[in-house]
Amino acid sequence: MKFMFFSEAETLPGASYQTRCWELVEQVIHAEKWGFDTFGVSEQQYAIGGIATSCPEVLFAYLFPLTKTLRFAHAITLLPRRMNHALRIASRTAVQDVLSNGRIELGVGRGNTTLALHAFEVDLETNRDEVNEGIQVLKKAFTEDPFMFYGEHYKIPPRSLVPKPVQTPHPPLYLAATSLESHKMAGDLGIGVYSWSNFMGWEALADSVAVFRQASAATKARGEHVNDSAGALIQAYCAETDAIAEAEAGAGNLKWLGIAIDGYPRLAKIAQSYAYMNKITEVAKKTDDFDYFKERSGAAIFGSPESCIRAIERCQACGIDQAVMRIDSIPHDKIMKSIEMFGRYVIPHFKSPRNFMRPAEDVMADIRVMRDQARAMGVYVESSSERRPAPPSAAAE
Repeated sequence: MKFMFFSEAETLPGASYQTRCWELVEQVIHAEKWGFDTFGVSEQQYAIGGIATSCPEVLFAYLFPLTKTLRFAHAITLLPRRMNHALRIASRTAVQDVLSNGRIELGVGRGNTTLALHAFEVDLETNRDEVNEGIQVLKKAFTEDPFMFYGEHYKIPPRSLVPKPVQTPHPPLYLAATSLESHKMAGDLGIGVYSWSNFMGWEALADSVAVFRQASAATKARGEHVNDSAGALIQAYCAETDAIAEAEAGAGNLKWLGIAIDGYPRLAKIAQSYAYMNKITEVAKKTDDFDYFKERSGAAIFGSPESCIRAIERCQACGIDQAVMRIDSIPHDKIMKSIEMFGRYVIPHFKSPRNFMRPAEDVMADIRVMRDQARAMGVYVESSSERRPAPPSAAAE
């Protein structure tokens, strides 16, 4: 299991965007210290409600020299042609890969809010196909020299990408997916998937990942290079107890949940290709139900370390191998605290499970079982009540 610290630099009412940006820098360095594998942000254009990550590429460039092992994920870059031409994304990503020494990852998607899509005059019925072709262009630009592509939305004559990325065969690619169709598209293209904004329960998450896995396996069987990693966007917070976590971050997380799916009904009404979002709007009736959010939505790693570990294990059971943990929507000090709690008590459970101090009574209970097993085999084992003979004294010698 890999762990991504994900943020949208949500700026709370009355706070400064400038201050929030510097807080995020501090949080990223903190996340590397406490064992997170990756830092990811989404490209949020013309957002309302405090979200402030419109230019992840600028933020990443600042953070590269301040970190050593942390990977950086565009999670996600918007790939409709009017928003980001695939050739520009290929060039930008290659330079980032060079300057980060191979630590960049690229997730793409078609967008899920009319605020951005309408601002760039994106055709809502064709943008999934645009993203599909854009991903093909990216893969060709990264791996073929020269390359060309002729499709419905892109018509690129023979060209050569300069410079080339350093990762082989290219930086890991992901597709943000909410519908089953998009999960299948990711697998068909041989790239990873970020299962995004599900909130529909653990069973729905498992079904989506299963569709991706099946398509990915078929692509691999054709001999193509495949990134079969499946990540899930999860709202996350870890505190000493469940009650403390709810008191410190429950309201902020539920508020974000409401905002995150607020635009879905409008998209579902105005575009047939987004009609599937009508199902997700059922969750809107539960945005004030903390128990649903924490236990049944399939979109929360929340509470005490024990509760967070249990939720991550449920993610694993759904086929997820990367927890994209959005720790946001709360004050800076609480974010820093949660990052440390995950690093101290949760991440090590999955990264180095043997490196924990076990209570003495648990160890002694296991020792007693092993003694009984040895005796059953006819092997003499001293009991804990037996005293070792005293060592010979110097006088006796």
